[in-house]
Amino acid sequence: MERIKKASAVDLAAIALRKEIASGQWIDRLPGSRVLAKRLGVSPPTVAAALTQLAEEGLLEGGGQRRAFWLVGRARASSRKTVEAGPKRLLILTHEELGQLVEVSRRLIEKLRDQMAAKGWVVEYQVLDFLHVKHPQRSWDRSIHVDPGTRVIALYGRTPLAEWAVRRNVRMLFVGGNPGSFPIPLVAVKSSVMAEIALAKLTALGHWRIVMPLCDRTEPFKSAMRAATRHAIEATGQSYIQSYHNPGSAYLKPDITWRIIESAFASNPPTALVLLDWKELVTTHCFLSKMGLKIPEDVSVIILSDHIEADWFQPKLTRFRIPVRRLLKSVVRWLESGENDSRHTMLPSDFIEGATMAPPKS
Repeated sequence: MERIKKASAVDLAAIALRKEIASGQWIDRLPGSRVLAKRLGVSPPTVAAALTQLAEEGLLEGGGQRRAFWLVGRARASSRKTVEAGPKRLLILTHEELGQLVEVSRRLIEKLRDQMAAKGWVVEYQVLDFLHVKHPQRSWDRSIHVDPGTRVIALYGRTPLAEWAVRRNVRMLFVGGNPGSFPIPLVAVKSSVMAEIALAKLTALGHWRIVMPLCDRTEPFKSAMRAATRHAIEATGQSYIQSYHNPGSAYLKPDITWRIIESAFASNPPTALVLLDWKELVTTHCFLSKMGLKIPEDVSVIILSDHIEADWFQPKLTRFRIPVRRLLKSVVRWLESGENDSRHTMLPSDFIEGATMAPPKS
């Protein structure tokens, strides 16, 4: 009786690589041995030996820069056929769990997931901490599972993620955020335009002691918001003071927002507040209640977003309604077009005239 041959680590790595080739994981060029080694959980020499084995079988051919391996002949044709025949795949990346996102973002993702699933797409969701990194992370090569047929939507994407996508040739779209100089398409609502409208409304009523905190935002975003604030304040004949009119922090947390608002009222009590999201509104409202201040009699408040419970706010909240349907339509159009251009689509939002604005007290 012939004894059963025990598979070596090289044999097991070769088996795993054959499966990935057959699944359409790669169309032409394979990643380097170090990347593959981390992916398979083996050493680079083991992967190198497995690649050589596949080359001897005729599945790969060696050569090129850094001894890269390429698919050849039937392996390449089989890989392309597998990708074309399989269902389309969408990966949605967010920086925190779905339940922790603001209501507008959560609603957009849920509608996108349902709509694309109904069209036959495989929709997956992944949480990735990309907000506070300064450079692409090597761990993303292992943790973000994409193949040539995958399209990726990143909510509030950042420049390092855009750089990673370009280097890996990943088809990615940012919904909000900032891709920097990298050719990643963007669909968003321009916050600086909302800020300009809100500030114009307030200054027309006589406000200039206006505070708009800028927490946990990118530098380009903060620069645009500061420019809008400076223009509005200086148009009233007053001096713009960044630390007062646009205080900020690298993080958005309840205690940080509280301290920022508390500091503003301790130095020169603002007559108006412009807030970026619902979380800031909740903390700010609690602070104003503790101080015995009323909205809008003592302080006017405008929020540059919307929330499903906004209609429960008394007095009626002055805010902006984010165009979820138009955002969704733009994202779906990008997914179905198959194109990979880097155009930016900026959508207007709707100003809702509430009752939380009033002229400042004399």
